[in-house]
Amino acid sequence: MIWLLHELLNFFGRAICHQLEERSLQVSGEVMTVCARDTGIYIGIFSTLLYLHFSKRKQNVTVPSIKISFLLLLFLVPLIIDGLGSYTHLFDSNNPRRLMTGIAFGFVLPYFIYPLLLKKFVDSKSEPILNISKDFYFPLIISFIIGGLFYFAKLPYYILNGLIILIIILWFSLLASFLLSHIRSKTIRRTLSIMLSVTFLSLLSLIHSWILSPAI
Repeated sequence: MIWLLHELLNFFGRAICHQLEERSLQVSGEVMTVCARDTGIYIGIFSTLLYLHFSKRKQNVTVPSIKISFLLLLFLVPLIIDGLGSYTHLFDSNNPRRLMTGIAFGFVLPYFIYPLLLKKFVDSKSEPILNISKDFYFPLIISFIIGGLFYFAKLPYYILNGLIILIIILWFSLLASFLLSHIRSKTIRRTLSIMLSVTFLSLLSLIHSWILSPAI
């Protein structure tokens, strides 16, 4: 049973990650299914989505203002620099840096996606989703608290690993829901979104396995 769970987590992790052991966090001697950078990205996504869901879901919100959007986009830069520098061998990176730059990258994305999900961004009476300081600091603090749980391995391996894979599936389900916006039933739309997410990630994983498999 444990072996099956391990293979399942690896299967979905392979869909979006190179899974290089030296670039991945370790928990209880086990290597995480996705690398430290991807772990950070999805921790950031999860933290901001969690905050926005409980604080903004009943409000009429739109994407951030142009000024705030520009400031948010600056948080994408550290990951881009760290990633390019690492892959071009200009300098060496490390897992703490990968985790932190991943968090900074991921926590920004829901500020632009969540208002689109609520479909109220075209309303002239709507307010920017980020208009007070706690809308910025709370998700960031949550992100680094969760990141600390991963980095210092404060929870069992399968809980942390399973959480990341669940976040990945839910994030792709959220993106898939835009393709199904014409379906009025929330239950049907959510079910189909999850099915599309799982199917898409499964295909990516299979393609990744095929590309990396040794030629016969």
